[in-house]
Amino acid sequence: MTTIFVYGTLMQGMRNHLHLEKATFIGPAKTKPEFELMYNGSVPAARPGSESIVGEAYEVDDETLKNLDVVEEVSGQLYVKQDTDLADGTKAVIYLGGDRMFASDTWSHVPDGDFRKLVESQKTT
Repeated sequence: MTTIFVYGTLMQGMRNHLHLEKATFIGPAKTKPEFELMYNGSVPAARPGSESIVGEAYEVDDETLKNLDVVEEVSGQLYVKQDTDLADGTKAVIYLGGDRMFASDTWSHVPDGDFRKLVESQKTT
């Protein structure tokens, strides 16, 4: 089993959460202040920085992890997998935006590193 940290469309209630149907939800989680969360109007992507990201931690089996690699287009370098330590010290895998992801300049910073909060605020406007 592998612990993963998700911060965008894989979280509960988001459009890609169905890919975690076999995963075990560990709970809400937060990264150490080592990232920056960006959003292009469609998907979020994390990159190295100096902020924490808010998300969720899951335990996944090897099959689920391989499926997530396909969803996140790891072989095409849309996202890249990286090991990280969460704020509570848990070791986890995070998908960061790859070179292909950040090839355009259509990205904006996500305040507080919290994609869910951003989505909720857009629903009320």
